[in-house]
Amino acid sequence: MISITKMVTGEATVSGKITYEGDGSYVPKKLVELSKSFKPVVVWNITKACNLRCVHCYASADSGTSGELTTEECKAVIDDLANMKVPLILFSGGEPLLRKDLFELASYAKEKGLKCALSTNGTLITPEVAERIRDAGFVYVGVSIDGMPETNDKFRGVKGAFEKAFEGLLNARDAGLLTGIRFTVTKFNIKDVPAVLDLLAENEIPRFCLYHLVPSGRADFSYDINLKERRELLDWLFDKAIELHDEGCKTEILTVDNPCDGVYVCLKLKEIDEDLASKAFEFLKFRGGDRSGAQLANIDMHGNVHPNQFWWDHTCGNVRKEKFSEIWLNPRDELLIKLRNKTKYLRGKCGRCAYKDVCGGFRLRALRAGDLWGDDPDCYLREEEIRHRMI
Repeated sequence: MISITKMVTGEATVSGKITYEGDGSYVPKKLVELSKSFKPVVVWNITKACNLRCVHCYASADSGTSGELTTEECKAVIDDLANMKVPLILFSGGEPLLRKDLFELASYAKEKGLKCALSTNGTLITPEVAERIRDAGFVYVGVSIDGMPETNDKFRGVKGAFEKAFEGLLNARDAGLLTGIRFTVTKFNIKDVPAVLDLLAENEIPRFCLYHLVPSGRADFSYDINLKERRELLDWLFDKAIELHDEGCKTEILTVDNPCDGVYVCLKLKEIDEDLASKAFEFLKFRGGDRSGAQLANIDMHGNVHPNQFWWDHTCGNVRKEKFSEIWLNPRDELLIKLRNKTKYLRGKCGRCAYKDVCGGFRLRALRAGDLWGDDPDCYLREEEIRHRMI
């Protein structure tokens, strides 16, 4: 997760409050501590059930709930995560609000000293539900919106989904919750990025998370944008982050699942402010790169543990058989071990890149393209940019 806003302005909104607890310094002490440990942010898909039918759903969500972890099993996992002192649990789905014990689980996690965030399609967040989310102790609500109304509704498979999702987002904001949206960019919705971001700024929504597509579930490479479009999009987001900051807007722009974005932002900063570029690069050392299998983990609805929420075709263990902490902190899984030492295995463009220690490509996307340790097909950095460090 790359905070473009943090890198170009030194300021963050949601990220600094829920993940690394910014202490006013450019590289917060908490961030440094987390980067040196294997206490992961845990994305927990607690149900496969969903009320929408999104064409790009990585979880292939539907109406099924068979075999999901019980309430007591979930509480046992929470106990273990609390003992580990993980920085954040992100409850996801399917649609997590369809799980009847969601608020009970979040309240239990809060009692154990854990921070919880909610990843939702937003359509079920009435004012009353928003209050329940707040009272259960959630610190952040991220709503999936993938374009303006017509585009979004085609993605979501339900007419009126945008209107309900945006209303839910505003209800969460009005309940006093930190809020943001997740926007998965594809060739079908890239044109909607400016309008969606402007809409967030107008409504004082503090976070815009742009996800680069990861081929998983119902999504594949045919949905993706090309490298020229991706580079131009980052140019626009870079300029937009500066513009919003200069206008006093608190909407933070982040990108997810394409770690070369961080390197590119540093290279662009170097052209206008070498001191800021150096600070941004120092921040990137602790916040950049693909953290899958190290500082990012996933538990699915059946208790299977994965390197990230898109990697369900590889299971590292199951929390019904052994504690998550044992699976994660004393790994026997070969993939987990290698992901934590990935620079040793990289080859091709990623292997010869001067920035591989702060980037390393997105390994799952490389795997989907045919070689786990080979090129990340979404890297748009040029050979002259990766030949030697310029920062």
